[in-house]
This record gives sequence, structure tokens and C-alpha cells, in this order.
Amino acid sequence: MSSNRRKGLLAALATAVAVAAAVWVGVGSGAPTTADRPAASTDKPLTSLSFVYASAADSIGIFKTVGDGVVKDSTTLGIKIKRYDNNLDGPTALRNAGLMVQDHPDVAIDWNTVVGVGAAVGAQFTRNKAKCLAVNQQIPGCHWFNLSNKQFGLDAAKTILPVAKKRGWTGKNTTVVMVVASANGVEVNNGPRYFYVTTAQTLPNFKKVTPAQITAKTTTIGGKNGIQIDCKSTIQGAYQAAKNIASSIPKSNNILLYGSDTDCDLGAYRALAQAGFGKRILTGGLGGTPDGLHQLRTNPNWLCEGALFLQNWAPYILTEAVAIANGVKPPSLTPAPQVMLTKATVDKYYKGNNVKLLPPLVADNKYLAKYGILQKFGKVDGLNG
Repeated sequence: MSSNRRKGLLAALATAVAVAAAVWVGVGSGAPTTADRPAASTDKPLTSLSFVYASAADSIGIFKTVGDGVVKDSTTLGIKIKRYDNNLDGPTALRNAGLMVQDHPDVAIDWNTVVGVGAAVGAQFTRNKAKCLAVNQQIPGCHWFNLSNKQFGLDAAKTILPVAKKRGWTGKNTTVVMVVASANGVEVNNGPRYFYVTTAQTLPNFKKVTPAQITAKTTTIGGKNGIQIDCKSTIQGAYQAAKNIASSIPKSNNILLYGSDTDCDLGAYRALAQAGFGKRILTGGLGGTPDGLHQLRTNPNWLCEGALFLQNWAPYILTEAVAIANGVKPPSLTPAPQVMLTKATVDKYYKGNNVKLLPPLVADNKYLAKYGILQKFGKVDGLNG
């Protein structure tokens, strides 16, 4: 993926500013909601529903793939669908919201990438009493479908830290390197943040801090316990940033490395390996990219890879929209499919670089199984037999 294309992807995946972090509902928290009720015979027939969908940007492959899936699957189900393109642009997203409400849909599905216009977009829907579903980045007044970078950070720690502990790594001989894309907001960078916090809680001699104490301006924690660098959303940016700080890490130290996505992690890994840390690095990626899957399968230091399954989001999005149209109040966040792959599980979910199985539903998205759409369009572990 080109540098410019990746920047567009990361900007759109900057799912929430600080307020979004505050309302995150933990995957598997299972708070009771009206979504827990069984599908009723009074639910509206799918063929009676009408949706509108605004893509993040059809000029970017993965976003177009999601949009194409929403349209294709809607058509197959008999749901009327009209498509718009927000084109990674705030004024366009706001203009589209105005057009979407004029279509009088049962649900407006909107993937807006520009934080600054989110409130105005939400106000359009609220003012016109339009039910709405925000994809990825939160829109005030709309229900929310999204992944959790925090959960990826926790899951990476759960995989990597037992190995480090077994090797005797502590805050006295180990440095955590956090690689962030600071311009992309709080949620995108929650992975490295929670990875460090969990490390400090798990291994001895690390300076303990709260997540809120690690900000975009943080550079070091507890001397050499933690170092945070900015990858600028590119492999090269991560490589250069890691190269710049490599000499500040004691040569005998071990390194726990975790980044906001696989490319940023990979660039930093290369620089630190070249600086002589080599086999004394433990790391993992986030994205399920071909490079990340290759590293997971072949690199003994690359212990995990977070898989986002973006190309499989359409049936989940449509199912939540159907639930909303039928009066269901979903959880504060309906989690997207995600799983932290390990060397033992990667081939369960992927054949080469292609998805062959989707992860099991969790407490806060189990209600999606009640409409039969996931069963029709995706092979979900535990759901399709």
C-alpha cells in the first residue's frame, strides 16, 4: 500500500478522539440491552427496508471493498440501498448527510473520517429524526460499529509478556518501544498505550502509569522503561524514528516493541534489529497485512498479528442496521470482528493471505446472529457450524 494511501486509511481508522475512548464498551462486557431479545415475528421484512450508505472514500481500495460489499449484500437481501462517497472530506460528508436524510431511509449508515464535522453530521440526522449507524469513527447521536485498538493492545500483551517473563525480562533489563501515529488520535494509538500499561503491571521494575498519562507528547517513561516514537503513518517514518532513538537504549537491553499498526511496527523492528538488538526483540503487528502474516509465520520474534477483517465488515454493518430499523437499541459499541492471531492460530483464520474463517461473536455483538445475515455471507466460527 502506498504511503499516501496508508495515510488515508490510518486517518479514517482514527476512530475516536478522547470522548470516544471514554465511552468504549469492552469487548465481551455483555451489558444487557434490548439487543438481547430474540428476533420477533413482527420484525420488518428485509425487502421493506431502505438504507443509505456513505463510504469513507471509494478512491481507497479497502473502503471501496466495504462499500461494494454493503451494496451487493443489501441487493441480495432485497434491501433498497443508495450509496454516497464522503471522499475523506469534511464538507463532502456534511453535504452527504443532508442528502441522505432527504432519502428518508430506515437507517443512514455513515463512515465519516473527519473528526471536526462529526457533530454537525450527527446533528443533521438528529434534527431530521433519522436513525443512523456510524462506522469506525463515532458520530454523536448515532449507534456505533467499530474495532477496539485497546483490546488489541491487551491481547498482544497477553501473548508476548509470558514469553518475556519466562526469559527473565524486567524493567531493569528491558525497554518497551511504543510506535504511534500521533496525528491519528487517541483510539488508533490505544494499542501501544495499553501494551505498556499492561507490561508495567505484569513484569517487575517497570514504572507504572495510567493510560491517561501516556499522551501524544510522551517520549519516555521511567527513564528507559518506555520510549514512544511517532511513525508518521509510514514504514519509513517508523524506521527513521526508531533509528534515531536506538542509541539511547542500553546495548544490553531487551526490547518489547508494539506499534499502532503492522507497517509502523515493521519499520521500527528493522531499525532496532540493524542496531544490534536482533534476537532480543519481541513484537507483534496489527492489521493482518500480507507483511504481517509473513512475519508471524516466519519470524520467531514476531509473536502475534491483530486481524481486522475489514473486507468482511459489510454483513456485520448491515445486520446492525437491520436491528436498528426494528427498534433494537444496540450496545454503546457493537464490536467488529477482530482476533489477535498467534503462530498457533494464524492458519485457522487465514489460508495464505486470504480469510477463511471469521472469529466467534462476543457478548456485545452476539445479537447480530439473530437475523441470519452473517450466516448467509460469512463463515463465523461457532455460528456456521
